[in-house]
Amino acid sequence: MPAAGMSMPKAHTLRFWIASLLLSAWMIGGAPAGERLSDRFSRKLEEFGSGNREQGKLLSGPVPVKMLRGGAAGRMWRAELGGVPFKVTIEDGVPRTPEEVLGVLAKIPASYRRALEIVSEEGKDGVAIYRDLDGAAAHGSQDYLNMVPSANAFVVVHEAGHILEQRATKADPDVLKRWAEALAADAVSVSRYGDQVAHEDLAEFARVYALCLDAGKEPLAALRKASPRRTTQWETILRGDQK
Repeated sequence: MPAAGMSMPKAHTLRFWIASLLLSAWMIGGAPAGERLSDRFSRKLEEFGSGNREQGKLLSGPVPVKMLRGGAAGRMWRAELGGVPFKVTIEDGVPRTPEEVLGVLAKIPASYRRALEIVSEEGKDGVAIYRDLDGAAAHGSQDYLNMVPSANAFVVVHEAGHILEQRATKADPDVLKRWAEALAADAVSVSRYGDQVAHEDLAEFARVYALCLDAGKEPLAALRKASPRRTTQWETILRGDQK
């Protein structure tokens, strides 16, 4: 979700409300009864990403910086994971090393790493670790990925959903509208949190998809069967196929 004090662009806000209205229409009669996707395809944290062999490495740093959120003093490193370059920035005094951050990021699927590169573009902090985010575990958009020290890989893939969706929407303004139509057609809840609004449904689906992708072909096939329209839409976003 956008961090406090950081508003969405006007065009994105309009698309957000259109998608929200579609979601609200779907929910008027109540979300479909039955098991939610997040419950059906849940995994233990220690299992997630355990088969990933690529490890991130630090390329340079640290350099002192003024971080984007509130101008906090921090240090920035340049890193890479599987050939994907990105930044890690840690607020001064936070009990987290860049190596520990890389250990968390190494658990996410390779197809999600583009989100790390997007938030590391010129003028951005990359993966930014703050002491506190006003009670939230993380905030993600195409302009930032802010996390608290305890945030884990499950949190990262959810926020990657926001980052990749916003980048896709920048290329194709109808992304969230199509997503709301897809979730209505699939008629299955991804999670109670995702039931609130279309863009959170998308981020929660991104998390569940990552769990299934990491678990292997059978769970991913089962997810595709349970939510075919969402799966197609999310895979399009992952590939960056928007024009």
